[in-house]
Amino acid sequence: MSAVPVETPKDAARRLADAAIRDGFRPAALHEYRNADGTPAYWRIRCKHPGSGEKWIRPMRWNGTGYVLGEPPAPATGRALYRLPELLAADPSAPVWIVEGEACADALAKAGKVATTSGSASSADAADWSPLRGRSAILWPDHDEAGTKYADAVETRLRALGCAVERVDVAALGLPEHGDVVDWLAANPGGNLDTLPMVHDPAVRVDGFAPEPLRRPVPPPEPYPIAELGPILQPAAESLRRVIQAPDAVCGASVLAAASLAAQALANVEIDGREIPLSLWMLTIAESGERKSAVDAEAMRAARDYEKELAKGYELDLRTHAADVAEWEARCADARKQAGKSKGVGLADALKAIGPAPPAPLIPRLIVGDFTAEGLAKLLAGGWPSVGAFTDEAALVFGGHGMSKEAVARTAGTLCKLWDNGTLDRVRSLDGATKLYGRRLALHLLAQPVIAERALSDDVLAGQGFLARCLLAWPESTAGTRAYRPESLRDDAALARMAYRLGELHRQPLPLAEGERQELRPRALHLDATAKAVWVQLHDAVEAGMRPGGQFATVKPWASKTPEQALRIAGVLTLLESTAAQEIDAGTMARAAELALWHLHEAVRLAGTAEVSPEVRDAEALLKWCHETGRTLLYSTDALHKGPARIRERETFARAMGELERAGWAEAVEGGMELDGRHRRNVWRIAPEGG
Repeated sequence: MSAVPVETPKDAARRLADAAIRDGFRPAALHEYRNADGTPAYWRIRCKHPGSGEKWIRPMRWNGTGYVLGEPPAPATGRALYRLPELLAADPSAPVWIVEGEACADALAKAGKVATTSGSASSADAADWSPLRGRSAILWPDHDEAGTKYADAVETRLRALGCAVERVDVAALGLPEHGDVVDWLAANPGGNLDTLPMVHDPAVRVDGFAPEPLRRPVPPPEPYPIAELGPILQPAAESLRRVIQAPDAVCGASVLAAASLAAQALANVEIDGREIPLSLWMLTIAESGERKSAVDAEAMRAARDYEKELAKGYELDLRTHAADVAEWEARCADARKQAGKSKGVGLADALKAIGPAPPAPLIPRLIVGDFTAEGLAKLLAGGWPSVGAFTDEAALVFGGHGMSKEAVARTAGTLCKLWDNGTLDRVRSLDGATKLYGRRLALHLLAQPVIAERALSDDVLAGQGFLARCLLAWPESTAGTRAYRPESLRDDAALARMAYRLGELHRQPLPLAEGERQELRPRALHLDATAKAVWVQLHDAVEAGMRPGGQFATVKPWASKTPEQALRIAGVLTLLESTAAQEIDAGTMARAAELALWHLHEAVRLAGTAEVSPEVRDAEALLKWCHETGRTLLYSTDALHKGPARIRERETFARAMGELERAGWAEAVEGGMELDGRHRRNVWRIAPEGG
């Protein structure tokens, strides 16, 4: 096996910054963020233009097979702070200096201080500040508005952790606008950091309190790697994103799921004696109005067209079957009549010679929506052996229509066996049938956040391993940015090409076990030597990330299946490009690894997402309304008459206000006050947006 060369982080940074370097930027630093155990989490490349002074700063991460631009999505607890191992090893009684930017933290560390940062001015919300719990902290913001906002955001989180917080009075340091720690140290060599002027009691706000988040903030997602979908799916996904203007991950996941449905019956990936089906399961989360259904309709056009063809043929097959059954019954009746003349002698041989009743034609249903374990099993017993469960109403799967926990567990268990090896066990409703072999199920569930939060916190679905088999995606909304485009997808060349190619795959003869009508026996796709080396590299990188403190430690169920997910994706992409392909090449394996890792990072980002209580949702709606309408003082009658519809009941309003008070977003005014020409008894001060 040929070895796969591995770049050093420094070499990779220079490669990724090549375009900036050609534009005149010079490499200035490569900052490494590390996990608590000292392993690298990601890097930040810093370049500076010697003429204009402009900065070029980009994050870099290892994706399992190589270095790419972009930060890994934050763990459930938040991103690791810069210089985290040094922070954890320092004397806990020593104050921690918190600055904006890695260069400033390094400068303070060189001066003998315990220093850290979360990165840029907008990074405070995505960081894990828990290592500072109960410690003393000194904030040194940059001398500008962005620096002040960063310090405010950090201070709010530190005070919630019980920290004692001071802030350097940057206005008194004589720094120019945008001046920072590095500038002060350069202007004051040997200056005494312990005598810097501090802002008097920086924790005191005009309104008297600093709020906490109502729920754990979820960091934003990385862009979906549409470019890795390959020459057929990528242009189609780009067209969907351009015209329908749905989120990138909705478009990407929809075309990949549609491709899985078309390819899953035709091959397995074989690696070291193990056969891996090509079925992919997607769970894509988006609000109502994100045009999920419009994307899915286009992505599934080839499958629905083929399903219509099968339905037309089914009508003819039914008529033929009825005639065959009539002939069979007539022959059986005649055999009984003849045997009657000889008192039944020879009837068994005659019926044996006639044979069993003609089998009914297969039910031509490729796509199912609302289903249960029993319903899906019936369909696979009497219908097409390769189907897709595609629905934008995931509530119907996650316990819809009053399904009990037992029913949800049965459905999840049935689906998991299909994903693993294409079998169904203990199908009690099938007249004695106990097991079905050689079946395939592709799946794409499009869920609204409230449903997804419920599913992600469901112990039944988690215990069955159902969610861990799903490739998760929760993209940012595009609503509000979708100006009308006078463009039709009917004549789009990229979508037509994808539909034509998927149609070709759907119409391939099914590879069936000998003597069987429904038991699939797909051929094997192998990895060439270089592709296998790429996959092994991915496998080992993900495995290392699952150790305690590793970037995948909180999502082991998803991480443990990521190498297999990458094989499935690689198999689908390979068949898309060549039906007759025998091997998966290294390029396709690397693209599949990037896609699988993106979904794993989504699991990291969303890990621990639980169903949010109605009280918190009501509180969020009320707070949003206050901020949008500029209310800094709120009284109950005002909210009940003019506020969001969901809180216009006294008890609902009271519970929402209780959440806001506990989180520090609202503070009751003792004794009330005069507002709108009358004395109001129940009045609250509302913290401004951003705390």
